Amino acid sequence: MKTQRFYIHSILTILLAFSFITAGAQFIALARKIKSSHTQNAAISVVVLDAKTSKVYRAMTDTVTTAPKIKMTGRDDAKKAVSFTTGTAQVKMKVDSLDRALCQITVSATDSVQPSTKTMELTVNAIQGVCKKLGIKCSVEVK
Repeated sequence: MKTQRFYIHSILTILLAFSFITAGAQFIALARKIKSSHTQNAAISVVVLDAKTSKVYRAMTDTVTTAPKIKMTGRDDAKKAVSFTTGTAQVKMKVDSLDRALCQITVSATDSVQPSTKTMELTVNAIQGVCKKLGIKCSVEVK
């Protein structure tokens, strides 16, 4: 009787542990989807990454400072934010810590000349540049 109870308890523990492992893996897979929205002449894109905030911010600043056709207009290391212009667009990028090794990148862009679809494309490309620099594969969420 005790042996049977032990085996049942062991199996339930293993199944419970396995469900947590697979749930975590699903969260990470979902976390790398770039989500975007826009208004008439502004766009915002967001992605959650399983990476440390400091590492992502470093990759973000490196990407902005080395990219052609981009002029950095501001940098706030304390807030982990940068702003830049490209063409007629004004762009702001910020990385926020969600957990020890989980962060969120938010990119917003406004442009009075370009249509919102081009502005949204710019915000997505900015995130993809950072993801590429980090070696993290990010995909765009299709609505």
